[in-house]
Amino acid sequence: MVKKRPNIILLISHDLGCHIGPYGVIPDACPRLNDFAAESARLDAHFVTSPGCSQSRSSLITGRYPHSNGQFGLSHLGWTLNRDETLLPSVLRDAGYRTAMFGIWHLHEWTLKGFCDVSDDVSTRDCSPEGMAEIAGSRAAQWLQENGERDEPFYLHVGFWEAHRPFCGQDGDPTELSELDLANVDVPPYLPDNEATRRECAHLRKSVESVDASVGRILDALDASGQRDNTIVIFTSDHGLPFPRAKGTLYDPGIQVAFLARWPGLIRSGAAVKALTSNADVMPTLLEAAGVAASTRVQGESFLGALRGKGGSARTAVFAEKTYHEHYDPIRCVRTERFKYIRNFEERPNLVMPSDIYNSTTRQSMTDDEAFWGRRPAEELYDLLADTGETNNLALAPEMQEIKRGLELQLIEWMSETADPLLKGPIERLSDG
Repeated sequence: MVKKRPNIILLISHDLGCHIGPYGVIPDACPRLNDFAAESARLDAHFVTSPGCSQSRSSLITGRYPHSNGQFGLSHLGWTLNRDETLLPSVLRDAGYRTAMFGIWHLHEWTLKGFCDVSDDVSTRDCSPEGMAEIAGSRAAQWLQENGERDEPFYLHVGFWEAHRPFCGQDGDPTELSELDLANVDVPPYLPDNEATRRECAHLRKSVESVDASVGRILDALDASGQRDNTIVIFTSDHGLPFPRAKGTLYDPGIQVAFLARWPGLIRSGAAVKALTSNADVMPTLLEAAGVAASTRVQGESFLGALRGKGGSARTAVFAEKTYHEHYDPIRCVRTERFKYIRNFEERPNLVMPSDIYNSTTRQSMTDDEAFWGRRPAEELYDLLADTGETNNLALAPEMQEIKRGLELQLIEWMSETADPLLKGPIERLSDG
């Protein structure tokens, strides 16, 4: 039986950024994702609202920015969504969808209330490896086998542990990697290309391979259910790779992520969508596809038209923020197609990193990098056309003052319109909700 309303499968990988074959890296590690991308639309300018796990995921299921929905930091460190937030799984469940969740969720436990079915070992407050891709993929595939042919449409949310640290095999014998393993990697351009980084990238590759295999397992189960043609499948990530200058920063490697969307006959296969989009836009996009009204509180904008080739996103800019991760680090940014303006609200080192990144062998190999250890300025401005690595700060350049002022005003206007409390001063850590 073909359901009138589309089923929805949302696959979200931890700490992956765009490090997959469809985005031009380690293509031979991603056969299933490569095939999936050929049948999907690929967003080439998709950004998350925050480079932190819980904060980014909060926007995915509320369509709102972390400073608006209350998720200023990580759930296992006490932060939680406002109790009056409207959550995507709850909206879909109320609209008649059967909702299920497997793997990593990484939001407070109460936010699971919108799911009919939840894995017994779902990770909510921490990053327990219980959500490893193989486990999450197998259980999601089994759920599809048991529920895919039911009359009501379904929403299936699957969170993969990978590519969070430790990477696959990283805790094992450090000599287990072969010369081929070390050669068959793509080292991100913002990292030193040395043996320490290559070893970590080789283990990262194994994590990506695990995700790819699990995506394939889920897609095979969907095909077997007979619901392939009436199902929207999305693959994305919560933020950038867990390396210095990526996760935890507002540079593009920290906030730009993969986004592949397939809906046979309705989303353009193999299309590369250049429009600026935010993960705060995902909820209104999915609700529009499902024919369900979005709350007026939703701050994101549907980009379903861009996916279907019937008009681009109306966005001229995306916004991102960081308030807390392991430490207080209040920063905000606005990114247009060409420029990025970052406002650092307190003096900090150039990079404030989570402990797993700080303790990594890659970071340890960067001890002589003066730029890495310096103090960040109050303002940063980058011409992304001329400086893709975001290393040449133009905030003090006389010829850039008009552009900087315009972006600064745009950022402050966004903060004001969305009631960002950072405008009134430091945001204090809250107790566990």
